[in-house]
Amino acid sequence: MNAEDLNPQQTLQNFFLLGRAFAFHDQTQPSECYTYGSFTPQVVLEGKVSALHLLTSPGGGLATFIAPNLPVDTAAIEAYIRQHFIPAPGKIALQQGDIRQSLFLRFVHQPESGSYNVEFEQSKMPLTHAEAGLLDNAIRGAKSQVYLVTHSRFSVSSRVAARLETDWVAFLTLAFNQQARQPEVIAVLLNQQIDAGVITLLEQFDNDPSQQTRELVRNALVNTAALLVSNTLRNIHSIDEIPSKISYDVSYSNSVPQRYLLVQQQDIAALLGQLPADGIITFTPTPLPEPTRPDKPIKHRECVVSLGFNPKSFNIMSIELRYAQSQTPMQWPNFPPVTLKTTEEVSVITLKVTFSDYTSYESQLGWQDTLALTPQDLGFYSLLFEAEQLKAKFKSISGTATYQPAGQAKKQNFSFSFAAQQWQANWWINAHASGLNGRVDYQWQGKLDSIFPKTYDSGPLQASASPVKLQYNK
Repeated sequence: MNAEDLNPQQTLQNFFLLGRAFAFHDQTQPSECYTYGSFTPQVVLEGKVSALHLLTSPGGGLATFIAPNLPVDTAAIEAYIRQHFIPAPGKIALQQGDIRQSLFLRFVHQPESGSYNVEFEQSKMPLTHAEAGLLDNAIRGAKSQVYLVTHSRFSVSSRVAARLETDWVAFLTLAFNQQARQPEVIAVLLNQQIDAGVITLLEQFDNDPSQQTRELVRNALVNTAALLVSNTLRNIHSIDEIPSKISYDVSYSNSVPQRYLLVQQQDIAALLGQLPADGIITFTPTPLPEPTRPDKPIKHRECVVSLGFNPKSFNIMSIELRYAQSQTPMQWPNFPPVTLKTTEEVSVITLKVTFSDYTSYESQLGWQDTLALTPQDLGFYSLLFEAEQLKAKFKSISGTATYQPAGQAKKQNFSFSFAAQQWQANWWINAHASGLNGRVDYQWQGKLDSIFPKTYDSGPLQASASPVKLQYNK
């Protein structure tokens, strides 16, 4: 599907599928009007005859699809509309749409990225030996191997009425002060004011617009307004000359054609599995030529890696990201985002961080479209000291802590103090691990909130997990 193609099931009013048919209400037409068409040919004809046939050989194969252009059941369509959208005695008017249809076979492989479509050309499709084998199996009832895929394309217009509203005197003043006189410069300023909500873009659409239609409408309005403002400013040489009252009619109305693509697929096994395979498949001992399939386009995978925290206080010297056969550094000292690119199936990124003391830590991360690294990803452990429960008893608290690592990390010290409204302190321990990987020895002293000055000493304590809630033992 191209970026300009819209999905009619998501964007057209009252769209529905019924048998081989689809229908919808075009909002530019009267409410009783519905457009209909066929999204797939008749695969099994009268007398249980298949429109699809397969010729196999010791070499390649040949699939043919010949089906008459049979009408859809308009009575059933009208009955569906009557039941769901227009109750009796409301009028219903059906009109057939101009539908262009393409027919494909989809050959399924695992992983799904290995699956591909091949289009019928003039009702014929040369097959490789492997494709002929898959289709043979599907015709005989093997599910999820080959699908009949239809692409139905058609056009419906979106009718638009739009305008710009704002205080044009204020905008003229802004443009004059910013020396915006050329239409191109004024257009940039107009777009900025629209995005900021200062200029109101009022739009009304019949049939939902595509992004391209919205952009077309906005550009038309902005270009019109830019020319009007430019013409006004051409004769203004000082801010005092800007009129105290001015209005512009900046409006746009049109019907913009939009392209729609309806994609449907049906399992060949479900379509033909109940028919005698011998009536569909024939064999010739003469090897048929095998077509060459173009290589699948190389799929580029990207992962944007950024830091989700300020690295200033973490003493990081370098960050390297390894994946597939590539290595990408993040630039010291702020480590701005980097984009990892590969054509390989990568599931793991190896992160190596080196600190200012020349120690390092490695961890593995899963490949994602975006990764915001946390301190924990870099081997830090967040230890929270809490004394909220003691603020009613103490005027102030101060303490010290020492990290005793169990691994390669170095011993680290920390001090904390609490008073007034601050009764929590967080310590980022460079544990070189995914957890604390060690213990914390700590001790604290507090001045009791009492008539007679008194100091409490907790004595030596230990912690092995966060949070550490200070306890007052009388």
